[in-house]
Amino acid sequence: MITNREKEILLKELDLEFDDKTINKLNQWEEIFKQYNSHTNLMSQNDIKVLFEKHVFDSLAINKWDNFKNHKKILDVGCGGGFPSVILAICFKDKKIIANDSRIKKINFIKEIKDKLNLDNLEILYSRIEEAPNQNVDLIVSRAVGKMIDVWELSKKHLVKQGNFLIYKAKLSDDEIKMFQKKYKNSNFKIIPYKLPLEEIYERNLIILN
Repeated sequence: MITNREKEILLKELDLEFDDKTINKLNQWEEIFKQYNSHTNLMSQNDIKVLFEKHVFDSLAINKWDNFKNHKKILDVGCGGGFPSVILAICFKDKKIIANDSRIKKINFIKEIKDKLNLDNLEILYSRIEEAPNQNVDLIVSRAVGKMIDVWELSKKHLVKQGNFLIYKAKLSDDEIKMFQKKYKNSNFKIIPYKLPLEEIYERNLIILN
């Protein structure tokens, strides 16, 4: 359940405040997620204990990027258990979210969530991303999926001309950025660091290709 403490964290850290209907859907989602995870492994039991701090908050940290509000059609590459795609679809009903994965176990769960929560703004793309038909999105996001340059090269065809590419990263690798800039010489990145609301220091970054 989303507690008052967690609501305060979202407001203070991410400038987000949701209505009761959205909070209720997040609570429904959490119940379904935990029940599904009990028989089909979506994440470790240790992570379940910090589901809000490590996964919900992290998904919503994209709101730290000022330009996020201007994007209306978002593709989540390698969505896994629905982070950030499902969380974004619940919390930002004005945006169309496409959840992509090539693993049927993950896709089956996303389908169940979409149906049970009536998420009309959530679409499901079951495919290897490089083999999928062009999605014409204005933002591609990816969380904890491979090297940045690999995700970019596999998914860039789905991005409209003035669109953006954003990746969530735990560790910021200078080598990874240098590798990208060596191949794509005019590429520039905006980097937004943040910390998860955990007792231990847990640093994260939003890396946005401009």
